[in-house]
Amino acid sequence: MARPATAAVRLLTGEREPVRLATTANITLYGLQTIDGLLTEVGDRVLVKDQADQTQNGIYTASEGPWYRAADARTTRTMQKGTTVHVQEGAVSADRIYAFETLDPVIGADPITLSFYLSQDTLGDAVDAANAAATSAAAALTSKNAAATSATNAAGSATAAAGSATAASTSAANAATSATNAGNSATAAAGSASTAAGSATSAGASASAAAGSASAASSSATAASGSATNAASSATSAAASAVAAANAVAALGYTFSTSTADADPGNGTLRLNNATAASATAAYIDNLDSSGATVSGVLDTFDDSTNMIKGQRTLRSKASAAIAYTYNVTGSVVDGTGYRKLTLAYVSGAGTLPTTADGIWLIFTRAGDKGADGLGSGDFTGPASSVTDNIVTFAGTTGKAGKDSGVAVASLVAGPASAAADNIATFNGTTGKVVKDSGVAVGSLAPKASPIFTGTPTAPTAAAGTNSSQIATTAYVDTTFAPKASPTFTGTPAAPTAAPGTNTTQIATTGFVKAAIDVILGGVSAAFDTLSEIAAAMLQKAADNLAMTAGFTHTAVNDGTKSSGTYTPAPTGGNYRKITNNGAFTLAAPTTANSYNMEIDITNGASAGAISFSGFASGFPKGDALTTTNGALFKLHISKTDAGVTAVLEALS
Repeated sequence: MARPATAAVRLLTGEREPVRLATTANITLYGLQTIDGLLTEVGDRVLVKDQADQTQNGIYTASEGPWYRAADARTTRTMQKGTTVHVQEGAVSADRIYAFETLDPVIGADPITLSFYLSQDTLGDAVDAANAAATSAAAALTSKNAAATSATNAAGSATAAAGSATAASTSAANAATSATNAGNSATAAAGSASTAAGSATSAGASASAAAGSASAASSSATAASGSATNAASSATSAAASAVAAANAVAALGYTFSTSTADADPGNGTLRLNNATAASATAAYIDNLDSSGATVSGVLDTFDDSTNMIKGQRTLRSKASAAIAYTYNVTGSVVDGTGYRKLTLAYVSGAGTLPTTADGIWLIFTRAGDKGADGLGSGDFTGPASSVTDNIVTFAGTTGKAGKDSGVAVASLVAGPASAAADNIATFNGTTGKVVKDSGVAVGSLAPKASPIFTGTPTAPTAAAGTNSSQIATTAYVDTTFAPKASPTFTGTPAAPTAAPGTNTTQIATTGFVKAAIDVILGGVSAAFDTLSEIAAAMLQKAADNLAMTAGFTHTAVNDGTKSSGTYTPAPTGGNYRKITNNGAFTLAAPTTANSYNMEIDITNGASAGAISFSGFASGFPKGDALTTTNGALFKLHISKTDAGVTAVLEALS
C-alpha cells in the first residue's frame, strides 16, 4: 500500500499535506456534507476534484459555512503540475494519491484537473499483486491437474463397478434358469435367487455411487479448471494494469547492462557510467525500450523542467521492488546518436540490478518548474572558498554574490533578555562577548556631521591663542577675547582700514595712518619705521617750507657701528648722520629720491677697516685719504642732484 510522505519529503517533491476525503462528484462548496461515504467535520481537508466548473477544483477546508481553499493550496506554485496529495479515508479514494495536471494554473481562472497518481510504492504494490495473482494461478492450475487425475481415477472405479454389476446380473439370470429347470427345488432356488438379487442390488448401488463420485469429481475438475482459467485471466489483467500504470508515470522496460562505456548500449538496453550504481553520475539509455518501441521523445522530456534538478529517475528490478536505485537528473538530455545521455546525482538505492532481459523498470518523475527570480538577476553565488562558520555578507551591490565576511559566528556577542528600542548597546563585563542596554537612545545623540545640540553642551577649553577648528568654549572666550567696553588688546590686533579722509570713531589702523602721512609728506611714509621718525620728518617738512632767517643747530642721527656689508645712508630722519668704523665695509651713495645734501661723521674704532665706496660719480669721493687709525675722525660731505652723487672726504684728526 502506498504510504504518505513525511513533511520533509513533501517539501522537496511538491506533495501537499494529506486530505481526509476526496470528492467523487460535483458538490456545493458550502456546509458539512457526506463525501465518499463519510460525513465531513469542521476543519477537514477535502480534495475537490470533480467539479462541473473545473476552476473550482483544489484542496479546501470544510466548514459549516462557505468552503475556502486550504492555506497550502492557494497559489499557482502550490498547485503546479506534478503536485500530489494523499487521501486518508473514503469508500473509493482511501489511500489513493492524486496529482494535479494543469501547468501554471491561474487560481480561479484556469481549469484544474487531477488524475490518479501511481507512485513508486503503489507501482510496487501492483507488481507484487500481479506476482501473487500469477502464483495463485499456478496453484489453481496444479489443483486443476490434481482434480483431473482424481476424475480419471474415479472413472476407472466406476468402470470396475459397472463390470461387477454386469457379472452380478449374469449370475441372477443363471440362477433364474436354474430355478425354472429345478422346479422341484423352487424354495431353495428362490432363496438362492433372492440372495443373488440382493447381491445384484448391492452391486448396482455400488456402481451408482461410484458413477456419482465420478460425476462429482468431474464437476470439481471442471470448476477447478474454470477457477484456474479465471485466476490466470486475473493475473494477466493485473500484470497488464501494472504495465499500464508504470507507463502512466514514464516507466519503461529495459535490460540492464553492466558495461560502463559511453556508447549505444544496444536495443532495449541501458547502462551506467560506473560499475558501482551508487557512484554513477551518468546513464546511457537506448532509444528503444525492451518492447522495441521508440521512446527517444519520452527520454527527451526528462530535462523539460526549468529547475536545476529536472526530476528523479529510478532503476527498479521488475522481480523485486527492494532492488532499486534513485538519482536526480541534474543536466540536459544529450543525443548520443541512437541513445540518450543523462547527467545524474545519486540519491539512494539498494541491491544488485538484474541483467535479465527486460528485467528492470526505468521510472521518471518530473520536478516542477523553477519559480520567478527576485529583484536581482541570476542565482546567488558564493566565494571560491570560505572559513567554516564564518558569516556571509554581500559582495558588491547586485544582491546575488556573497563573500566570507571574516567574522566567525562564535565571535558574536550575546545580548540582554530585553532592551529599549533604539537604545545603544554597551559591553556588560570584560569578556567582550556580552552586551547590555546602555539606557542611551540613539535619538538623544548628535550626529558628527552638522550636529544640533540642546541643553548645555560642554567641551574641553582650548589654550589661549589657539587658532584652529577646535570648539571655543565660554571659558576660552572669557580669557581670549576683550570685552566690548574698554577692551585691553594684546598681541597684534587687526581691524578693517578706514577709507582715506575718514573722521569718525572707527579704529585707525597703521595702514590708515601711513596713508594719511603720505598725503602730508609727499608719499615717503614707507621709509619711516617709528612715530618719532614720522614726527621728525613732519617737522623737517615744516622747516623746509619755512624761510630761514637765522642759523640752526642739529643732532646727528647715529646709524651705529659698521663692520661689514654695505651701508647706504638716507636723509630720512635727518641729513646729518654718524657711524663708527669697526671693520671693512662698503659705503654706497644714497638712493632716496630728490636732491639733497648730507654729512656723515666717521669715527674709527679699535678694529677699523678699509671703506670701499660705490654708486658715486666717477672720481668721487675726493679729498683726504681714509686711514684705519683707532680714534681718527673724518667727515664725508655728500651732495645728490639730478646729475649724480658726489662726495668729499675731510680728515678731522
